[in-house]
Amino acid sequence: MIKIGIITAKRTIENLKPIFKTFHDQCEYYFLTYDSLQEIHKIFHHNKKLFDGFLFGGPLPYFFLEEELKSYTKPVVYLDLTKEDFYKHLFKVTQLHKGIDFSRVAIDYVWAEDNLRELESLLPDTKTIYTLENTINFKNSRLYDEIIDYHADLWDKGLIDFSITRAANIVDFLQSKGLTVYYMGISEATIKEKIEELISQIEFSDLKENQVVAGFIDCPVASSSSENELIQISIYKELLEFNARNGLQLVIQRYHNSFEISTSYGELQEITNDFRACKLIRFLNDRLSFDVYVGWGIGRTFTQAVQHAELAFREAKSYIDSCTFVIDETQHSIGPLSFKETDDTKMTFYSREEIERLSQQVDITVAQLQKVMTAITRLKTNELTSKSAADVLNMSVRSTNRFLNQLVEKDLATVESKKMNGLQGRPMKVYTINLPFFNRQ
Repeated sequence: MIKIGIITAKRTIENLKPIFKTFHDQCEYYFLTYDSLQEIHKIFHHNKKLFDGFLFGGPLPYFFLEEELKSYTKPVVYLDLTKEDFYKHLFKVTQLHKGIDFSRVAIDYVWAEDNLRELESLLPDTKTIYTLENTINFKNSRLYDEIIDYHADLWDKGLIDFSITRAANIVDFLQSKGLTVYYMGISEATIKEKIEELISQIEFSDLKENQVVAGFIDCPVASSSSENELIQISIYKELLEFNARNGLQLVIQRYHNSFEISTSYGELQEITNDFRACKLIRFLNDRLSFDVYVGWGIGRTFTQAVQHAELAFREAKSYIDSCTFVIDETQHSIGPLSFKETDDTKMTFYSREEIERLSQQVDITVAQLQKVMTAITRLKTNELTSKSAADVLNMSVRSTNRFLNQLVEKDLATVESKKMNGLQGRPMKVYTINLPFFNRQ
């Protein structure tokens, strides 16, 4: 059964318990409560491998963990006020406190700008709502203290008579100081909707997890059988070490000149950091004296996954530097995934069938098309000169120039002479590459 972790403020647990009980036949759920924001990192770190997904009790704990969640591959949702919830709270406040003057009300945050404007519309043009909305830092571990100080300071100065808060854990403290406090909680209907959304995301994720994944590594060419044996032993040893160090369950099969790896979709996500970079390539290149390329294949059967892994390996091998490619069950290719993770590197997503079809249409080899993709990826531009492309592809300028002119002839590039910044002499030819895969992105 699905296991859900609920990271929420301790004061909200009694409201959430009866709602989650209605889902007892669909999931197991565990409340992971915190008093202070500093506890959230520890709670998540100790429990992130134990659950199929997480529900956060509000935007505050979610955005407090935002950086860590970027590399977390399982489903996550957080509860937040809907516009309907917000209007119901406003109505309730005006009914409970007849004649309330909203210019003497402090609210720490309402999250949505539209909600803030709704509050301000209740006031004359000369007055505004006291709010922390524009200055609040959700990653600040002292945020509770700052919100408390904010309300208390306005109260002590006689500027407010009423406080509205979204931070459940500070309500009791503010009330103990004599402040009139209203907690703006989330409705049962909204909470149920989010629980259903999380369960659906987990079920979809499980379908992906159940796909078969295979890896393929071919050994570099050796000059003798003894050298070949040493290369195989070295790779096998490091694969086992990588498996153990990362707590993975890779099944590694050694053949005469190659290795097959079987694993799960979830472990592939972890190895590739959700298809952004390849930890295995980094590990092997740090520890081996020769280049290694890795292909990963995803399929509905292991045979299909292996076929895709071998295709992915061939794509990786066509690149100069060590890298990884992934080919999924629809034969779409993801890569190159290098061992250097960068946020601004845009991965290419294209079907091998597409590139092979283009190769046949324009009479340019697949390897040549992949070389131009390599140059574009490394230089982070589709504007190439013969020299810039030659440098990154380790080719002669003459060969690169001939290749780029061939792209122009096939209407896959245009060329114009440009004066390069900071350079004297004749203008250089700049080739603008227009492969359909890049145009599609």
